[in-house]
Amino acid sequence: MYALTDAIIPTRTKPKKKRHKPYTGTDAAKAPTVHHYVAEPKSPVREWWDGHKRAIKLTIYIGGGTLLVLWLLIEFFRMVF
Repeated sequence: MYALTDAIIPTRTKPKKKRHKPYTGTDAAKAPTVHHYVAEPKSPVREWWDGHKRAIKLTIYIGGGTLLVLWLLIEFFRMVF
């Protein structure tokens, strides 16, 4: 009825060959760059400024913007009334 070749026989898959050649070209991953940093001694005031600089600048910008808008409103009301 059925031949021996017609039977479904599971086949083993061959293992994939490993690539030993390094990738080159524009898409290739670059070798990691090592950065060497040297710490410089800082005064306590400089340490404090480096830690709080962002918040202080933001406060100054918001305060300056508020003063500018307030001044423009005062000048506008002085011109109109």
